[in-house]
Amino acid sequence: MNKLIISTYFVLMLLISCSSNDEIVDIKEEIKTSLITNSDLIYDIDDFVKAGWKENKKLDNSNFKSTDGIWYGFFNRRDAEIWIYDSHSSAIDYGVQYAEEAINKRPTNRDPTNPTSIRYHAYLVTGNVMILCEDNLEDCIELLNSIKK
Repeated sequence: MNKLIISTYFVLMLLISCSSNDEIVDIKEEIKTSLITNSDLIYDIDDFVKAGWKENKKLDNSNFKSTDGIWYGFFNRRDAEIWIYDSHSSAIDYGVQYAEEAINKRPTNRDPTNPTSIRYHAYLVTGNVMILCEDNLEDCIELLNSIKK
C-alpha cells in the first residue's frame, strides 16, 4: 500500500512539474477493483485449496443469506476470503453488495465475520463464489487462474 501511495505521489509530482499552466491535467486513473465472470461454473472450497489457497479458518456464515460457507485464508502470502454461494445469481445478489462495502471500509472498521483488522481492496465473483482479495484484483485473478476446472 505504501508503495502505491509513493508511486502515485511521484507520478503526480512528475505530471505537475512537466505540465504548463495552460493545461488541465487529469491524473485520476481508475483502478479496477472488481470482476464478475464465469457464470456457469460451480466451485467448492477444495478447488481453491488444490490451487494453492491456504485455509486458515472457517467463518460463521449464519447471517449471510445463500452462503454455503465463508473461509478466511491466504494466497501468495496475502489475505483472501472465499465465499461460496448456492448459485451465481446469489453470489451477485448478496455477495457484491457486501464486497463493495468491504473494499470501501475505512481502516478502523471491523469485519463482522472476521474480528481482525483485515482490509480488502478488490473482489471477484466467479460462478457461485465471491473472492475478497487483500491487495488488488490481479491477486483474485491469479487465484482463479490457478484452479484446474
